[in-house]
Amino acid sequence: MASIPTIGVYISDFLIFIHPFGIYGVELFFVLSGYLIGGILIKTYLDSPNFGFRELKNFWIRRWFRTLPNYWFVLCCTILLYKGMHLEQSGKAKLFYFIFLQNLWYPHLLSFFGEAWSLSVEEWFYITLPLVLFVSSKLAHPTYKQKFMLKVFIGYLLTFLLIRFINAFHPLNGPEQDAGIRKVVLFRLDAVMYGVLVAYLQQFHSSLLYKIKNQLLILSILCFMWLHYLINNQSIKIETATVPVLQFASNAFLYLFLPLVFSLSLPYAANTLSVNNRIWGKAVTHISKISYSIYLCNYTLLYIPFFYTLKETNNYIIGGYYLIYWIVLITISTILYHYIELPAMKIRDRFWK
Repeated sequence: MASIPTIGVYISDFLIFIHPFGIYGVELFFVLSGYLIGGILIKTYLDSPNFGFRELKNFWIRRWFRTLPNYWFVLCCTILLYKGMHLEQSGKAKLFYFIFLQNLWYPHLLSFFGEAWSLSVEEWFYITLPLVLFVSSKLAHPTYKQKFMLKVFIGYLLTFLLIRFINAFHPLNGPEQDAGIRKVVLFRLDAVMYGVLVAYLQQFHSSLLYKIKNQLLILSILCFMWLHYLINNQSIKIETATVPVLQFASNAFLYLFLPLVFSLSLPYAANTLSVNNRIWGKAVTHISKISYSIYLCNYTLLYIPFFYTLKETNNYIIGGYYLIYWIVLITISTILYHYIELPAMKIRDRFWK
């Protein structure tokens, strides 16, 4: 008689199943960030008679006040914690993390704070795209800002698509795709751009997007299912493809299609979803506010130390640990939002509107 599977078996199978979805979540994060912050950049550029260094500096300062105080605080806490637990001995290399130099065109210098690679991509994107728009405007003196802005956006996107395509012939960082391409700033700056382009279309062609939002959502779901099938069918892997031709295709095009597919769902989400329900709305609003702190704390600061000394094999006790972990994570994230993020944003809004 076959034994009844334990909770541990189900948990193990579930974690294997959802593993790629963590990677998909980062791609969705890029697209959403591009849509939200790209909309701010578009409005700033259009509302400024002369998009100058003052507007550029203001955009950067507002971004940095939103992201850096909490990031630096969590980074310092993580460094001290890991030093106390003797989990990481490399000291000076951590200084690169403070200015997002840990993965510019090379893999992360350390395994330490590995999830920070995506924030590094974000920060460099929000430095380079406004700067390119600023320099291009000064050189070209455009008459029609709307069309000029679109040309700059498309040129920026194509530049980094071309860089990744060229790299696919002879990968700069070796065959390991996950560390050598997916998590490297130089090869991922286009990922945020898809959300910016949707924000552009929403600004100037909102009626068209509203008409086709359902079709775009269906296309997004079908394409996502197709990509998920390819990734999990042992043909194309997110880490490294095994067949040379498929590896080239994966290195060159996988990180084009993943964020692009998610961007197709944005018009539907922007025009349809709401949180009007009182309980549901409050929960979603709160999670959205503390989501940045959750991102910073969830793995390196909490998950690894939390389970580092866990020797328990009882599945129910392990399940209880996970429950406590999430309670602690949400509590700490809420505290960080109220006492670091919110005060920093109030200072920002007071001096840099």
